[in-house]
Amino acid sequence: MLPYVSPYASSKHTTYSELARTGWNLPTLQRMGRHSDPKTTLCAVNPAVGREGEFETVPAKRPRRVLVVGGGPAGREAARIAALRGHRVTLYERGPRLGGTLLFSSLVYEPNGRLAAHLETQVRKAGVELRLGALVTPAVVREIAPDVVLVATDARREAPAIPGADRPNVLSGDDLRSLLTGSDPDVAWQKLSFVQRAVIGAGRFVGATGGAALTRELSRRWMPLGRRVVIVGGGLVGVELAEFLSAREREVTVLEEGATLAPEMALPRSWRALFEARERGVRFVTRAQVLAIGDTEVVYADASGVRQTAPADHVILAAGAREDRSLGEALGSLGIEVHLLGDCDGVGYIEGAMLGAARVAGSL
Repeated sequence: MLPYVSPYASSKHTTYSELARTGWNLPTLQRMGRHSDPKTTLCAVNPAVGREGEFETVPAKRPRRVLVVGGGPAGREAARIAALRGHRVTLYERGPRLGGTLLFSSLVYEPNGRLAAHLETQVRKAGVELRLGALVTPAVVREIAPDVVLVATDARREAPAIPGADRPNVLSGDDLRSLLTGSDPDVAWQKLSFVQRAVIGAGRFVGATGGAALTRELSRRWMPLGRRVVIVGGGLVGVELAEFLSAREREVTVLEEGATLAPEMALPRSWRALFEARERGVRFVTRAQVLAIGDTEVVYADASGVRQTAPADHVILAAGAREDRSLGEALGSLGIEVHLLGDCDGVGYIEGAMLGAARVAGSL
């Protein structure tokens, strides 16, 4: 029986079951009582925590040719496990490098960068064949003729029906990710001024958008955002963005339609993130209904229905992510075994990505 190696394993404790017994990496990535029994402890990165009897990696009874589509955390973890079990695995990523949304989240929350680095190291060590800058279509899959396809593509993000959401000072989370990481620079290019385009273009030329650590540091000196930023959406993404931007001297207001901030975030992490953001002056408004976006402000109704305004040089839309099963459904019509992983099957962030990948790859 092969050990189920965690991407966060130390040299001393290398299997998921060993990590679970030692409580390694808690409380940083701990999940405590938010969605389950208050006494249950789970881990976003190590799915065996709280499920110690479920995960062991055993050699596959019949090695198969496995195609993984998407180089985010779900795709890389599934590829790693499948390869360790003896399958022949090829991973296709449409971008120039592995990462997916984890690449961007490692900018706003540094510990995620360690996970990204470990996952990339592990897929290479496991012998996974990597194809970067490669778009997968039904025609491509028909030509490759794999035995099974694991689709681990991104979620789709729908622009909210808010008057002014199409203004040039409004960025989606994907826009900001592409600008900071260089993953798809043309996405938001038309929303930049000439000077902003010149600075970002120079940064790409010298490789400044090529690494999370360097980009994180340079963003403290310059970003393509005005001083006053309103974030629409107070979930995990919105709160992490608020934390990130406030540390870069932005005046941030977060408008959340619901009553709770960042319910997807682990409790110790959310406590710290919200506390530190508020210490830097971030204003969180819950039960806020956004009514319109203007050139210099966002109009919203507060919990009492009273019309309010928040000053904004830029607005970031950090809500509206939905599953996107379109590629999986298209490939399923080819008569090939297809499994959906990660956000394309339901937005579950890192915890959902790692758990789903472990279960599917362990069942092949």
